[in-house]
Amino acid sequence: MTKYSKVVLLVIDALRFDFTIPVSGSGEYYHNQFPILHEMAQTDHGLLLKFMADPPTTTLQRLKGLTTGSLPTFIDAGSNFNSDAIDEDNWLLQLHRQNKSIAFMGDDTWTALFTEYINPQLCYPYESLNVWDLHTVDNGVIEHLFPLLAQENATQWDFLIGHFLGVDHAGHRYGPNHYAMREKLQQMNDVISDAISQIDDDTLLIVFGDHGMDSTGNHGGDSKDELEAALFMYSKQQKFNKKSNSSYDISNQGNNYRMVNQIDLVSTISLLLGLPIPHNNLGTPIDELFTTENGELTQAFVKTLNQLQTFKSSNPSLLDNLDVKYNALISHIELENVEDFEKAYKGYQVTFLEECKSLWAKFDMGLISTGIGIMFLSLLFIITYSRSIPSIRVLTMSFEFIGSVIAMSLVGIVLSFSVFIVLRPDGFNVKKCLATGFALGIIIGFWAPIMDRFSLDWLVHLVIDFFVYNFNTFSFLGIVFSILHCLVFASNSFVVWEDKMILYFITTFGICCLIHCLLDRRISTTQRVLGSLHALTFLILSRLASNINLCREEQRPYCTPTFTTNWWSIILLHLMSYLLPSTIKYFYKLSNSYHSAGPLWIGIGLKFLMTFNASYWTIEYIENNQESFGINKIVWLNRILFESGLSKSMKLAIARLVLFVSLILANFSWSRGPLCVKLDFKQQSPSYVEETTVIKHHIAKNESPEDEIVVIEEIEEEDEEDEEQEQEQEENSIKRKEVEVDALAPSEVEQLVKEVEEEEENSPEESSVPVPSTVNAILGYENVYGASYFLLVLNFAAGILLVTKPIGAISLCMLLIQILSLLELFDILQLKRNLISPIVLCLLGYQHFFSTGHQATIPSIQWELGFMTTETITFPFTHLNILLNTFGSFIIVCLVVPLITLWNIPPTNRPITALAYVITNITTMMTYHTLTSISSLIFAAYFRRHLMVWKIFAPRFMMSGLLLIVVDIVLILFTLWFGTGRTMLQVNNIFG
Repeated sequence: MTKYSKVVLLVIDALRFDFTIPVSGSGEYYHNQFPILHEMAQTDHGLLLKFMADPPTTTLQRLKGLTTGSLPTFIDAGSNFNSDAIDEDNWLLQLHRQNKSIAFMGDDTWTALFTEYINPQLCYPYESLNVWDLHTVDNGVIEHLFPLLAQENATQWDFLIGHFLGVDHAGHRYGPNHYAMREKLQQMNDVISDAISQIDDDTLLIVFGDHGMDSTGNHGGDSKDELEAALFMYSKQQKFNKKSNSSYDISNQGNNYRMVNQIDLVSTISLLLGLPIPHNNLGTPIDELFTTENGELTQAFVKTLNQLQTFKSSNPSLLDNLDVKYNALISHIELENVEDFEKAYKGYQVTFLEECKSLWAKFDMGLISTGIGIMFLSLLFIITYSRSIPSIRVLTMSFEFIGSVIAMSLVGIVLSFSVFIVLRPDGFNVKKCLATGFALGIIIGFWAPIMDRFSLDWLVHLVIDFFVYNFNTFSFLGIVFSILHCLVFASNSFVVWEDKMILYFITTFGICCLIHCLLDRRISTTQRVLGSLHALTFLILSRLASNINLCREEQRPYCTPTFTTNWWSIILLHLMSYLLPSTIKYFYKLSNSYHSAGPLWIGIGLKFLMTFNASYWTIEYIENNQESFGINKIVWLNRILFESGLSKSMKLAIARLVLFVSLILANFSWSRGPLCVKLDFKQQSPSYVEETTVIKHHIAKNESPEDEIVVIEEIEEEDEEDEEQEQEQEENSIKRKEVEVDALAPSEVEQLVKEVEEEEENSPEESSVPVPSTVNAILGYENVYGASYFLLVLNFAAGILLVTKPIGAISLCMLLIQILSLLELFDILQLKRNLISPIVLCLLGYQHFFSTGHQATIPSIQWELGFMTTETITFPFTHLNILLNTFGSFIIVCLVVPLITLWNIPPTNRPITALAYVITNITTMMTYHTLTSISSLIFAAYFRRHLMVWKIFAPRFMMSGLLLIVVDIVLILFTLWFGTGRTMLQVNNIFG
């Protein structure tokens, strides 16, 4: 049945079907720019069809389906970025076995999958994942394609593959409705026109898209726009067996246009080239490619039917009633009833395909149950560790866990291996047994030191006592929020609208804080007013952040996406580079902590980095909107800025500089121990001495009197008056000497503090003569931990702001202000040890995850930002950018957790107790994320046969699992070990 001796197969990545048909009256950039396909399809030698992809709509999975005819699973989507060679039967393998020469150029995913089948002399792969590069791959394909199509080179190949990426990359970078998309579609139109003119009479030209794209230019899910690609075939000699014109209706953007499955191409190509149909093929030949006059179509169906029956015989899990239908089909052939056979065959093939789809994914309930059990055991440990162990024991036991975990994990591996050798449990291979034993060993290793020291009854009573004696309105809210968030995963509608649920929780907390500040008479009037302002700030910013969103497909038409980059978002980003440092400066001045390292980090460093961030996105915006600014018409300017690569070099330099300074240089400098305090020596009147003595009395007692801030502010006002008097009257006898702590070594600071204390001890307590006296004060002493630690948060925040798109960066700026307002509220309302504090931070992380343009879906991952610092995939820089972009809000709130305890407290003579409270809040955050992960796992398993499992439940569980890993690593390594450890060590080394 061989009909063609050669095939030219051109893949235009993400070629959505409506890009290829006329759409009257449309002003979109992506419509009516690619007319050649539809024009040629109006002849008998051309055919244009809607090409339906199977989810997941990622390139690697589509290539597997297009070459093997099988259905790659959803979980395989992760291998799109780490592909391995395909070991299944496919038509490239069959070509290779017949000594056919395969030429290739374009997306290097093909070489990762089929490198052994491609002629190495005619293989030209290009890096595929740099979505910011629209032209390199396409230009490379064009460079090698047309020389091979020339008549003198036509004997070098039998099958030629070209894979263009420009349309896909334009969608990822700009979205489909951008002039760059128009230019790429026009370029592809010219390429196909030239290819049609150059192929010979015995060559079949196939052009198709592997998937479509959604309204944002992304893909990976199963929305209509992502699934509908285009398929075009052209032959100069052969005519196609087309159906009636009504089958090719282009009205309503082709809603009723004839469609075929992508896997149908596999059997079609195999039969047209006289190849065996791949063993795992589930598709059916495309009718139009085979004539009915000489029985070609019937023969094609018969060969495909035999292949499907062979596939069934090797898969006994398929239903036996398929055999009955198969025998009935054979009888139709024997009776030579062709029309009945063709009709019955199509029904059989559809039934066969649906049966295979029902068995698409196999669920190992044994492993799922084991995973749920291990997660529950870890949850019990975290709750016990955070709420049952006395604070004095927390720090000492933390070191005991290390040895115990190592020992018990080794024991678990040995025992699990022994169980496997002796019992050979069903469904468990050696890897599964070892993994289970290792996980259980770790959990037992954590539990062993606890059970060695404390009885189970005592631990249970401590947990109960915690909730009984610490139970109030806010702790009740924390429990309710946790339960409701876990129950969200029981409904696909609630998962889809999770962002609105989170906003409801946060708003509820903010309103409760506002009411508490207004009505609680135990709080001073000043603090009530201040707390009310912080609560209002928190509520307003929460509402503003919620207006920034990227809508899921399921949320439409009830959701309007606002996560876009436009001119006003760029202007706001520039404004925030000044407003955010000024706002943080205000919060620092509330505790009189804007000294020493504060102005350097906030007033200079943060402003510098944010200005560079805004500059980066300004260049990016101008580059993306050359047509709007008219730059593309100014030849010399366009040549200098863009064609020369100057703008790209500037962006790379800015991105590398900001990330290096914020993540490495700033953190290294911070680890040297900068403090936001100042030693202040003055000669003042007796009244000043009395006021300062009151403050020092409270500081010495580790107390925080309600009017302390007010007193300090009064003293500052007197300082300003003294400075003015010094400028006006040189003979003023008041002399002042200020020494910044940052300028001195720790040993010098300790000596200076001792001198201050000795001077205070030797100075007379009372004096009958009102003569000026020497007064010593440590400004910023009452928030020495918090002010210093928050600089670490700013270091990471500056880097995360860079890898977040402008409107998302504005959201993260709101997050930082919300956090500072929360810290003040926790202090005013005495919520430092309340369950609600870390839970609200968790909710803030989720809110700003959604407001930075993310959803629990694969298409919402902003892959393009991985190439901000590199032009190709480079580990770990590409991966780090994507990690910071996706989980940036969670990283920030994880770093903030210690501030619940450390904000607005002076140096304490009980650092172990303070550290224990920090650990309690950290483990509470771990508990919250573990709870949500367990809940999403349970409901994903429960709804494993649900229609929406791969679209809603499975992606949400995958997000929970990844988030739990990221949160635990950040909390342990950066928050506890690096951040809290360094801060407390440095402060206590200086102040004792």
